[in-house]
Amino acid sequence: MTAPTPAGTQRRIRALFALGWTDTSIEAATGVPADKLRRARLDRQSIRPDLAASVAGAYEALWNREPPRQTAGQQGEANAARAYARRWGWAPPMGWDDDLIDDPAYRPPAREWKRTGERHVSALAIAEDVAFVREHGGYSHATDSELALRLGVSKDRLEKALERAQRYRSRTAETRAEPELEAS
Repeated sequence: MTAPTPAGTQRRIRALFALGWTDTSIEAATGVPADKLRRARLDRQSIRPDLAASVAGAYEALWNREPPRQTAGQQGEANAARAYARRWGWAPPMGWDDDLIDDPAYRPPAREWKRTGERHVSALAIAEDVAFVREHGGYSHATDSELALRLGVSKDRLEKALERAQRYRSRTAETRAEPELEAS
């Protein structure tokens, strides 16, 4: 593995924000100072090798974990972080190729992780994403919680989407199996 770069460091912090982690919640979980995270998130020039290494370690520890949501304040902070990341178009961890995240020239293909400007993502789209991540993303044995984090949705939403998609597929399979009636 190559040494983390300032570009990769900033991308890792922003990807954690896309999951709902904040500078302070990352600090609480990993010990990386929130003020340094905040500065690095906004300005790559402030990133030194020791911070890059600390952020890479924090990212590895947190990319597949839910941010703290035990209190109303924590829930509000996590929701605000996700909204902020969405507004700026920051890719979640699933949007980055781990082997290329540190390459300053690399840009993740938006269509692979980012939906259109729609506020609603259909259950079928989420189910498709789950199938893709399980088949091609190395998550064949991942739990629903891990998949939800990777896709940037809540576990409840993922499970509901999978249930709805299954019902839809069952209904459409039944409809196709019925013999067509001739018009008289």
